[in-house]
Amino acid sequence: MRSWKKKGLTAILAVLASVSMVSSLAACGGSNGAGKDELVLTIWGGDIDKRVMQKRLSLAKKKYPNIPVKLQYIAKDYDTKIQTMFSGGTPPDILEMADNINAYSSRGQLADLTSDFPNVARDYGKTNQKIYTYKGKLYGAPDRAAPAVIFYNKDIFDAAGVEYPSEKWDWNTFLTNAQKLVKRENGKTTQWAYCEGDWWAWYMTWIYQNGGRILDKDGKPVVNSPENVEAMQFYQDLMYKYEVIPKPQEITDSGADPLFAQGKTAMNVTGFWDISSLKDAKFNWGVAPLWHGKKTAVPMFFNALTVSSQSKHKDDAIKIVKYLTSKEGQRPIAESGLDMPANLAAAKDKSFTQASWNKNGLDLTAFTRSTSMTYAPPLTPEWSQITKAMSDGMSQTWNGKQDVKTGLDKAQKTLEQALNK
Repeated sequence: MRSWKKKGLTAILAVLASVSMVSSLAACGGSNGAGKDELVLTIWGGDIDKRVMQKRLSLAKKKYPNIPVKLQYIAKDYDTKIQTMFSGGTPPDILEMADNINAYSSRGQLADLTSDFPNVARDYGKTNQKIYTYKGKLYGAPDRAAPAVIFYNKDIFDAAGVEYPSEKWDWNTFLTNAQKLVKRENGKTTQWAYCEGDWWAWYMTWIYQNGGRILDKDGKPVVNSPENVEAMQFYQDLMYKYEVIPKPQEITDSGADPLFAQGKTAMNVTGFWDISSLKDAKFNWGVAPLWHGKKTAVPMFFNALTVSSQSKHKDDAIKIVKYLTSKEGQRPIAESGLDMPANLAAAKDKSFTQASWNKNGLDLTAFTRSTSMTYAPPLTPEWSQITKAMSDGMSQTWNGKQDVKTGLDKAQKTLEQALNK
């Protein structure tokens, strides 16, 4: 979720999903209904995700005609159903994974891919290498990796006489320009400069740009460090002191992406997915790399292909994963407009930078230029506990009912107890 409210699975739904999955697997027999030597690859997403992956698998079949792969689409409750498959001894051979990858690797459920991708930093970037490495071993082959960028409303900027945003902006430049982009009528804000929430990619970016961290090099929580307090105070001031971004109570029925699409914000820091959602926008817009603070730090939205440690065809599964994450195997991602390929050669190829689907003439190099600016969030096996501790600790701060230091102290205490450090 990329809004102020988070939704979690209830225990009863998880149990029902598990029972349903076990029943369906028993009815199908074998590995999720696959043939005797047929690999199973699981993904989530929408129709375009299915179409693009099926096209990629068709290309893989030409290279490896003797390695059949069945695509299994899981529309919702992905983790619950995957864990049920592992518990039942019939996990998929290849799994799409994202920020929860190390919850799996720490349980020994994923195969070590270190020797199969010896040049991962060179081929996919150092951030991808850090994201998918746990205790010195690589568990994911980077598949999609689009850095966040600034989506900006050119009409609002032009009307205010403000220069378009770029990576040259620092926090002072951002604040100065943001104050010029706000509109108020009869004491009510009708147009904001920007909008954020309690999603990790937003607040962690301010923290990392200010030289802060969530965990130190030894894995200990440092949430309430002076650098973090300073960063979150600046973010809080954007809401309550400068009033250039909306408070949570002002966007209860919306979020950052919808507000931008409605023309109510001048800027929105978000991912590649927003390109398709803005195809019918009634205003002129563009994309640009994110501003910087004391340091350059840009969030990246990522997923990988992993191989089950329980796969009976591990070598074949690795061959397929290596092909799918190659320049050739990722070309359909670029050509379809689904996302930015994680493979750097594929991302820099004209099939992406000069994509035929880019009817608005967007500067897609904003994504490729941002790749070297990205940071790796602390994707430990306790990642979900980290994000929950931050959201719970800071919720009253965002609502203006407690100060920044108190909120970060609460999050720090929660994480110290959760991580026993």
